[in-house]
Amino acid sequence: MIWLLPAAVCSITIAAILKINEGAGGSRLVMMGGNYIVASFIALLMLRGNPGPFDRVTLGIGVLTGADYVISFLVLMAGIGKGPLALPVTVMRLSVVVPVVASIFLWNETPGLTRYGGIALGLAAIVFFGLGVAGHGRKKRATRGFWLLLAAIFISTGLASILLKTFREVSPDVRRLAFTWLLFSSAGILTWLIILLKRIRVDWKTFRLGMFLGLPNLFSTVFTLKALENIPASIVFPFINVTVIFGATLLGLFVWKEKLDRLSTTGLVFAAVSLVLLAS
Repeated sequence: MIWLLPAAVCSITIAAILKINEGAGGSRLVMMGGNYIVASFIALLMLRGNPGPFDRVTLGIGVLTGADYVISFLVLMAGIGKGPLALPVTVMRLSVVVPVVASIFLWNETPGLTRYGGIALGLAAIVFFGLGVAGHGRKKRATRGFWLLLAAIFISTGLASILLKTFREVSPDVRRLAFTWLLFSSAGILTWLIILLKRIRVDWKTFRLGMFLGLPNLFSTVFTLKALENIPASIVFPFINVTVIFGATLLGLFVWKEKLDRLSTTGLVFAAVSLVLLAS
């Protein structure tokens, strides 16, 4: 479990930086663009400036995963714009079901009864948090196409996890950093093309915040790939997902002085028990 802990810490750091950006009202696309530049650059430094040559598997899965990262982000933004905030965010978290099911049926993973219980409690925690946010957030009616967007969020976010697991299964460990460089470089190129085509103004304060995001984002992926070497994906992805919810909630409680309602408190308890069961 040693690699899961730093992966989870990096993911919580990502959530905190995203929270800061939302409070500042910065462009999400500009922040993600800055993030991808730094993540790609640091990965290249770690590769001593020589990421290639690439085998077809590393090249194909790396570029596809990078594109999926951007697509997931765009459909999430569209979902937030067309309906209640809690629903797309909750669906994004619940997409952890996709790699869990794929790992059980495609890679014959058997988490065991205790860990199945942890997965179930983790999913329940996600639902309770979503209901809690919906309960005290601003009411917003869903517009046309909202439910199709929710399906797209579920599939694209879940697919990203499956692609990481697929790379871990079919490619040698020595290509891990090269794969990560490809992933973030592809995502960066696509993000900046969108920024240029949409003529989005680059706010340098937001861009700098995105640069800070690049470091934990890179190492979250590196540590997750490392964890997948020895731990089943059906444990890795639920553990990280639930840890992010648990850690981000505690940060909100103690740093931003956010209040927890009854539903969110129930979700927090479920998340804590889920983490204990998943780590057992």
